[in-house]
Amino acid sequence: MTRRRSALGAVVAAIGLLVAGCSDSEGNASPTTEPAPEPSPTTTTEETTSPAPGPTPWPEPTRPEEMERDDIEGAEAAARHFMQLYAYIFATGDLEQWASMSDPECRFCAGAAERVEELFSDGGYATGGAFDVEEVETQESGDADGAVLIALTGTEAPSKEYSRDGIEIRALEGGGATYTFALARERDGWIVIDGSVEAADGL
Repeated sequence: MTRRRSALGAVVAAIGLLVAGCSDSEGNASPTTEPAPEPSPTTTTEETTSPAPGPTPWPEPTRPEEMERDDIEGAEAAARHFMQLYAYIFATGDLEQWASMSDPECRFCAGAAERVEELFSDGGYATGGAFDVEEVETQESGDADGAVLIALTGTEAPSKEYSRDGIEIRALEGGGATYTFALARERDGWIVIDGSVEAADGL
């Protein structure tokens, strides 16, 4: 077992505490700390025959200069960028930047990548899902890797997934949510070592 893997349990627990702090202060539901690879916590999986709009042109998010910093500001910039990549990978299937920022042991990162690969390998695609960040909270995890926890609270736009034939196969209502990421600074920059998502109360 690697030192990184042995520390992940503590990081996940810290993520849960940070999300709990955000939720309790806003009167939201109790959080879960299991990573969630789906782009939104509210999902409908019934197929529909509504005409598909076609893939949405989605420019690749530009890596911000602030990510070069090795402090909290750099970690926050990295978390915001990773959140932008979340919607981008589902719209385009391009996982290059996502993979470069994902620790090999990050379950959240791998779960999202696997879903994207499955969707696009079958000729499908997704639309929507942009996340508007409204509040940011940071906390040092205290683990051996010096991870920084960044909680991004905001509103996620509705999104849909379509098959090769343009049939809607999944609809996500979006709404208020908090995405929390644990990031660590390595030689090549910030990487995400774990993550979780918690829906706002009532969703």
